[in-house]
Formats: sequence, structure tokens, C-alpha cells
Amino acid sequence: MPIFERSIEIDAPIKSVYDFHLDTRNAARIASEGQEFVSITGDFPLALGGEVELKVKMKPLPGVQTWVVRVTELAEPILVVDEMLKGPFAKFRHEHRFAQNASGGTTLTDHIEWQLPGGIAAKAIEPIAKSQLEKSFDQRQAATKAILEADARRDG
Repeated sequence: MPIFERSIEIDAPIKSVYDFHLDTRNAARIASEGQEFVSITGDFPLALGGEVELKVKMKPLPGVQTWVVRVTELAEPILVVDEMLKGPFAKFRHEHRFAQNASGGTTLTDHIEWQLPGGIAAKAIEPIAKSQLEKSFDQRQAATKAILEADARRDG
């Protein structure tokens, strides 16, 4: 099963970065290019066992996909784990890891274990999916950094 991991330094307190990730509605604010969140429903802030339904348009594909994720682990302020129950992946386990860095900011690490549906046939398109995942999380992390650093400057 493929694993993807990417980290970024954010000049904002760990609690702020953690709290940002407890509200899945922020996914619309950090959406990558070609991703449009039509609706996000659930209870916020997230709680252990909580489920969120996301309606997502993935351009240029037609239609809207329904994703359902469940929070399977929470450890304030260092970890949020969600797992896909319904959506385009056969498996998608996303760990949002937070660590305070030496400058008082936060290291955000996205660690994802994923698998496409389709068994052996999926192996042929796995490199394309991996590339899209990398691009998406580069953009998501950059947007998260910009939003949270702007908030920290304003509140600071």
C-alpha cells in the first residue's frame, strides 16, 4: 500500500494549527487547484468517532463525488486521524501530525496511507494518482501556512 508524507513549517502556535484541523470546513479554504467543495457537513469541532460528509467536484471530471470520513484518533494538540469510509479510494487513512518547533511555530506533517480501488488494474494508474496527491498536498499545505501565519500576525 502506498504511503505519502509531506511536512511544512508554519509560524503559528501548535494549538492554532491543531484547532484549524478540527474544523473540516476549512478544507474548502485550502482546496487545491481543480477541487471544489460543494458542501461539508458534520459536527465541528471534530470529536473522536465523528463523521463528516464532503461533496466534492474534481475538475475536469463531471459530477460531484461524495466522501465520508470518520475521526479515528485524536490527541490534543499533536494528532488528528481521519479515515475514508466512502469515496474514490479503497483505503485512505490521513494522519495530521503537529509538533512544536524550536522557533515556537509548528511542524505540520500529513501522513497518508492510501490505495486505489480495482486491485491489480489500479497499479497502472497509481503513479498518476500519486502525482496528483503530491500536487494537492503541496497546495493545501501552502494555503494552510498562509492562512494560519496571517492569523498569527493579526492576533500576535
